[in-house]
Amino acid sequence: MTTTDTIAALALGVAIVAAFAAIGSWRAARNANGAARTLSRIGQQRLHADLTPDLRCTVVANEARSTAMLRVHLEGPPGLLSHDAIEITVSIRNDNPHRGNGPQLAGTATPEQVRAHIWGPWKFSADGRDDTGRTVAPQQLAVGEWTRYGLTPTNSPAWSTTSTPDWLRDYADAPVRLSITARSKGSVWTVPVPVTTEGTA
Repeated sequence: MTTTDTIAALALGVAIVAAFAAIGSWRAARNANGAARTLSRIGQQRLHADLTPDLRCTVVANEARSTAMLRVHLEGPPGLLSHDAIEITVSIRNDNPHRGNGPQLAGTATPEQVRAHIWGPWKFSADGRDDTGRTVAPQQLAVGEWTRYGLTPTNSPAWSTTSTPDWLRDYADAPVRLSITARSKGSVWTVPVPVTTEGTA
């Protein structure tokens, strides 16, 4: 092997080593970027979870149980103090999330009618409620503040043979199953809150 051949072989070897090193560096950089993105996503998820609104809710009915008052208090967490006001939307969930999922029998209510009905003791009577009394208009709350909503008893479904007194008796001790959606600075939280009815308002 001549000197020229030796130099060429050495140069080729150096080039191969450099190429492997470059590939290794690229892979390391790619892995580092992926790890950084994963850690950032985990951090954002943890912060989002840590800022989940802490809500205390009470429902107090009058003696005749003809009306009630829902009070929603935004107690924290302290991290939300920097968010100023939080927009909250309060809705009433049904007692069974699977209602209306079964097949419709001839002459019975449609699945949409079944899902639209409030299967629980109370519905909203406050200003800004929807047609069914399930949801009220959003409100702004800061940490430490509270708001309240008027409630009225629900009725048995129009297609049901259950009388109103029997319906009210069946749901007398049932909780009001709230779903509260909070929004602030691009973040959204949905917090389920079951509330038992107290007396008297």
